Amino acid sequence: MASFLFADLCGYTAYTCLHGDELAADLAIEFQERVRELAAEEGCSLVKSLGDAVMVHSRECRAAARLACRILALSEAEGFPPIRIGLDSGPAVCHGEDWYGSTVNAAARVADAATPGELLMTERARRAVAESARFTLVERGVRRLKGMPALALHAAVAS
Repeated sequence: MASFLFADLCGYTAYTCLHGDELAADLAIEFQERVRELAAEEGCSLVKSLGDAVMVHSRECRAAARLACRILALSEAEGFPPIRIGLDSGPAVCHGEDWYGSTVNAAARVADAATPGELLMTERARRAVAESARFTLVERGVRRLKGMPALALHAAVAS
């Protein structure tokens, strides 16, 4: 089993229009660096950055969920724009330094469905973190995400 999270800065396009390409690039790079540092502290690894977004792999879903909470906290603690995160846990295929498969795809689509400041996860991820979570999990219903079967989603809310 592997866990993946996708995190991205909300409003990045508007930020770029307002502040220009240089400051926007600086913001994205700073975000990527902070996530890399936090991921290392949680035993996770930054797989790749995609502009204002990152993909992170973890062997353990609880570590990925802890990391997700720490990433969300960057908005308040360090002044980043709101961040949204999607998390899934399941089988995946590693080729080189990248990962592929339905679990990776689901994490990306779940991130797209999350609202600013929200950690949204699949039912598989919820089951993996439920007993040890430092947050309350709230059902967000079953949603059909682009190119995927309907998934039950859950949001992490601070306890």
